[in-house]
Amino acid sequence: MANPFLSANSDFGLAAEGTRGTAASISSFTPITEPKVSPKLTWLKDAALRGSPVALYDNVPGVRHDEFTGKVFIYHDVFPNMLRAALGSTDSVASVSSSSSTHTIGLLNSASAGSQPPSYTLVNNSADAVYQMTGSQLSDLSIVSGVDQLVEATSTWICNPYTNPSVPAVNPSTAHPIPAWNVAASIGGASVAVIENFQLDIKRNTAPIHTEGQQAPLYNFAGPIDVTGKLAFVVLAGETFNANALTRDQQAIVVQMIDPVTGFYVQFQMSAVQLEDPEIDQSKLYVTLMTNFSAVANTTDAVGGGYSPIKTVTLNGVGTAY
Repeated sequence: MANPFLSANSDFGLAAEGTRGTAASISSFTPITEPKVSPKLTWLKDAALRGSPVALYDNVPGVRHDEFTGKVFIYHDVFPNMLRAALGSTDSVASVSSSSSTHTIGLLNSASAGSQPPSYTLVNNSADAVYQMTGSQLSDLSIVSGVDQLVEATSTWICNPYTNPSVPAVNPSTAHPIPAWNVAASIGGASVAVIENFQLDIKRNTAPIHTEGQQAPLYNFAGPIDVTGKLAFVVLAGETFNANALTRDQQAIVVQMIDPVTGFYVQFQMSAVQLEDPEIDQSKLYVTLMTNFSAVANTTDAVGGGYSPIKTVTLNGVGTAY
């Protein structure tokens, strides 16, 4: 009997494509948890009447796209790939020192190019086989930070049907994951030390476009960006977040996730945020406040004209653009 495959032998990599749908060479790999490849094949059912009490006479394969999901920790050297996949702009690189650079990535606003982020090639080697998905467009990116845990991000991608290339040479990230205790935040320009949990959801509502003559998508197409999230605060005397969530009061929120070993960071800037739906929670020994939030489009966070609800800046040791 053959042996089962060990999930610990899996690896994952991604790279932006120069030509949409053409496999890109992947030089760095992102450590990942819970990766899943899900073929989405539509079955076309023949239920035409044939004189018998039968409901189904045939199944014919219809169009197909694949989906990929997985969780990663915020490794500052490779995570900007996902930021660019979500937001789309080119990476503006600025040297800080001989060994560090900043990478500013924001929302691509280009009507002539459909305002489309770059497509990516994903490679998921699950040991049983190598699954390569080209033309991949990020649909959802959710970043979660909570007390006593590592900051993590869950991504969902819409992809072309996978192929099975040869096993790639793996060169995984060497960065450190970021613990929640080293996340710095400010609201309205003032440092905030009472956040228990933070969730940021970047949605592109990506969907495959199918046309006649081919089973795979013509294009995996990203829609307009929507940035929302959740916050949980420890309630202290004099806090105003409950009142902020009950009136129009758009404030800047900046969250910086810092590698405690190197000081490198990934920063999310939302310059116009409305807290919403406040809820006082008395289920613990101390009182907390739960709120949702929506990031509103503004010109401060735009990197190429127009409006954007968010902008990111990453400081790391990578001197080239993503």
